[in-house]
Order: sequence, then structure tokens, then C-alpha cells
Amino acid sequence: MPRRVSFSKNIDKDHRQVFNHIANFENYSSYIPGCTNAKLIQKEDEYEVGELEFNFLLRNYSIKSKNFLLGNTILIKQIEGPFESFDGEWKVSEIDNQNTEVTFKAEFKLPFLLNNLLPDKVIDNFCKVTIEAFVDRITKD
Repeated sequence: MPRRVSFSKNIDKDHRQVFNHIANFENYSSYIPGCTNAKLIQKEDEYEVGELEFNFLLRNYSIKSKNFLLGNTILIKQIEGPFESFDGEWKVSEIDNQNTEVTFKAEFKLPFLLNNLLPDKVIDNFCKVTIEAFVDRITKD
């Protein structure tokens, strides 16, 4: 059964600045807990391919994704990684000149063992910590 996460946050920054920060894949290691490296592997007109490396539960994981930048939205599709499937979406919406709403949604399936080790509360906390770190980072830029 797939799991879903969703969170939204208002940020006192211009929406273009926020979108550019999110679209810069290599920033991700600065605010995603356990992410030890983030690198852009391929950049095309229609999409980018990036890889995130994690140290989580005393193991190293790598997630490679294809990311489509469409207007104010970034669609994320796992190509390789520990998930059976992972589809995500960042959406950046302008509220006014200096206020932006950021929404992240994802649907994913974990392998059986990880699924049993990670209750919803742990996943929700991971998402909360990630978005708070992201907001803290973008507000300092």
C-alpha cells in the first residue's frame, strides 16, 4: 500500500527566489536530514537527473530521480533507489511580492523491511524537519 506525505509552508520571500532554490538540486544536502551528497547528473531542456546519497539507519542509500521543471512546479520520479516507487511534487505559489506558499506532496512505496521499520510518525517527523530546515536556509539567503 502506498504512503503519502504532504506539507505546505508560507515563506516571506519572492516566489522566483524560492523556486530557484528548490530547483537547485545540489542544495538538497544542506537541509534534508541524513543527505550526505546531492549532485546533478544530467540537465536537459525538459528535465534534470539528480542523485541524493543518504546515511540512514546505519546504511548508505542512493536515490536517483528524474525531475521535470514545469512553470512553478517540479515533478519528481525515482529512477533508482530504495523505494519500490516514489513520485513527488514541489509547487511554488506566489501569494504576493514577498510571500510564497511552498507545497510538497509525495506518494511512495517502501520495501517490506523498511516499511515495517518506519512508522508514519517517523516519516511525518522527517518531513517536518526537512521543510523547517529548508525554510530556515532559504530565509537566510
